[in-house]
Amino acid sequence: MNPGAAGRYGFHQLRTMLCFCVDKNDIKALEVIELGTRDPEYNKLLF
Repeated sequence: MNPGAAGRYGFHQLRTMLCFCVDKNDIKALEVIELGTRDPEYNKLLF
């Protein structure tokens, strides 16, 4: 599964990741988590 990109480098603007549970052959509780923008200076303005 590819949620996008969690790193600070690349062409993406928003960093994301996935959280999910695997139960035998089923994927459950899938959640997309937004980590903020890739720009550390921009993140300082938000917090």
